Amino acid sequence: MKNLYLITGLLCSLWLCYFFFQNIIEYNFGWENLPRDLSEYSFEGKIDSAYFAEIQAARPELREIQRVSKAPTVSIAISINEKTVWSEALGLQDIQKRIPADTSTQFRIGSTSKALTSLALGRLLEEKMIHLDSSIQFYTGHFQKKPKIKIRQLASHQSGIRNYAACLCFPVWEYYRDKYFFSVEESLNDFEDDPLLFLPGDNFSYSTYNYTALSHAMEKVASTDFLSLMENQVFDPLEMRSTQPNFKHRTSSDQSVFYDIRDDEYKISPDVDLSNKWAGGGFISTPSDLVKAGNLLLNERFLSSETIQTLIEPQRLNNDSINDQKYALGWRHNRSRRFFNGKKEIEIIHHGGMAIGSQSLLIVFLEYQMVISLLMNRTGEQGKFQLFEYLEPIIEIFIRKLEMEN
Repeated sequence: MKNLYLITGLLCSLWLCYFFFQNIIEYNFGWENLPRDLSEYSFEGKIDSAYFAEIQAARPELREIQRVSKAPTVSIAISINEKTVWSEALGLQDIQKRIPADTSTQFRIGSTSKALTSLALGRLLEEKMIHLDSSIQFYTGHFQKKPKIKIRQLASHQSGIRNYAACLCFPVWEYYRDKYFFSVEESLNDFEDDPLLFLPGDNFSYSTYNYTALSHAMEKVASTDFLSLMENQVFDPLEMRSTQPNFKHRTSSDQSVFYDIRDDEYKISPDVDLSNKWAGGGFISTPSDLVKAGNLLLNERFLSSETIQTLIEPQRLNNDSINDQKYALGWRHNRSRRFFNGKKEIEIIHHGGMAIGSQSLLIVFLEYQMVISLLMNRTGEQGKFQLFEYLEPIIEIFIRKLEMEN
């Protein structure tokens, strides 16, 4: 009987270890060789004849992005003067079923979701339904034991709210959560009672949970759930038909399969549920849809120039210094010398995203009235975000053209 208890205890311990550390254990199994013919699958979407030469020059660079990144699918869209001039997709959206990608293939966009949420925030600001210097405590019954946290501080990661951490959940890391949350309010339970990292406004600390809290305030003032708010205020007006929340058990035929890549091998990424972070990392989209969102910063048809400026202005800390990431309200806004070998400083407004099985980037070039988005269906390398580097040659090709026209 004693041996039976020992065996039972050992099995229970192993079972608990598996479920707590499931992703680490399963990561080592199920790898297969990447197909060698991924680059043979290509889909031409929009091609503007006025930019035919630039598109032809950029195509080898897009193939190089796929070769270097080893992403099963790479998809791009570029708009100029609010008109899409090029969209194209390379590779397979589903390796096992040999389904080629096209420009309607959807990807997780990770933290680029924050830029979309920013646009809905802008709409609420214009309707005077929410105020940046009012607190989340004013709009909701939450965080009442914390110092006042301004809406501005949530949207700019200056609230002191922590980011993902380990948890007593399956698996043990919140980033890999596989639990469905029935409401934004329910998802606040994961972090609301945890200590702030600093007094609101004293510092900058990037955290997707800021946007979970922000979205709850937004849905309170709008008297509707957050997903309906996004649909009614952003996706429907912009005809972003391919942008939607990434429900775990609700997939469309256009949704990419999401992959992990290791050397020349691949495996399907672990299942995750993004319902605890819709606003900050829970949407799927296409490059063609994302450039529509970026175009809103180039005109005043959706938001006034005053509101646009508010959304893209890097936020200041309590000591009046600008935060290190030049983070505004859902966008990063800085001047960069990463192009043309550092010989040219260019103003860029952007947001990237890394999700399980996907990476995204959306960039707005105000000076050139150009917007570009790149998406791929592979998990990024820890601590690295290379999509800017990948896109540099393509961006330079189109900027040269635009400078010649001016």
